This record gives sequence, C-alpha cells and structure tokens, in this order.
Amino acid sequence: MFKKRIKIRKIFPDIIYNNTDVEKFINVIMISGKKSVARNIVYKSFNYIKYFYKKNPIEIFSLALDNAAPLIKVKLKKRGKFKNSYSEIKKIKRKSLSMKWIKKFSKIRKERHMYLKLANELIDASKKRGESFKKKESLHKIFDSKRSYKNK
Repeated sequence: MFKKRIKIRKIFPDIIYNNTDVEKFINVIMISGKKSVARNIVYKSFNYIKYFYKKNPIEIFSLALDNAAPLIKVKLKKRGKFKNSYSEIKKIKRKSLSMKWIKKFSKIRKERHMYLKLANELIDASKKRGESFKKKESLHKIFDSKRSYKNK
C-alpha cells in the first residue's frame, strides 16, 4: 500500500573533470567492482574525443545523455482492453536509463577496444544518430502510435 521511498546515494564528483555525472557513468560502466578499469575506459574515451574530434568531451557527454534520455516509460498493466500504461520519467531516472543504454549499445559496436566503442557511441548519440538515440526514438514512436490508437 505504501510507496517505498528510494534513498538516493550521494555520489561525489570524479577526479579529473569534477563532474558527478561522469562518476555515475563510471559506476555504470564498472563490472565486478573493477572501478579502476572502468575509470580507465571512460577517461580514454574522453581523451579520444578530445584529440581526434577536437571537442570538449564533457559537452559531448552531456549532450549524448540528453539526446538518449527517454521522456516516458512503459508499464505493463491490464486495464480493460489496454495492457500498457505510459508515464513520465523523473530526471534522475532519465539520466540513468540513457547511461545504461549508451553502455549497452557501445558494447555491441564493431570497434576493437571498449574505449573506442564508447567514444564513438557518445559522438553518435550527441549527433542524434547512435543506437541509444534510436532506442529512445522507437520508444516514443510506440507511445505516439498507441496514444493515437486510444484516441480513435
């Protein structure tokens, strides 16, 4: 009956860029508690963006997070004929979902090293053309089609 309150843990900013989103992204990339490996991957990808694309990696990163962040979520519920309900997502959950999607789709890419995969996925998401951005767009298209179907 009662809604459970989610306790949000305070995350301190990262060492180099002094940004809390980068530290959270390092935590998302981390596998089996190997934070130094995850930190190495993220910082290498940021250096790759800085030197090969001649752009500020923090701006690219924040733009990629904003572009890949979904605005709505789908909950499977049965209400009469309709089985899905859609609701708006809070800002914190949007960022975490976009981070998870960027990690997931960067792993699938064809490049040799993980830092190259991650850097190219961040660049593509910032330019609105990566797989994580396509996932967000497909989710929004489904929502729009269901909404127009409901209104008829």
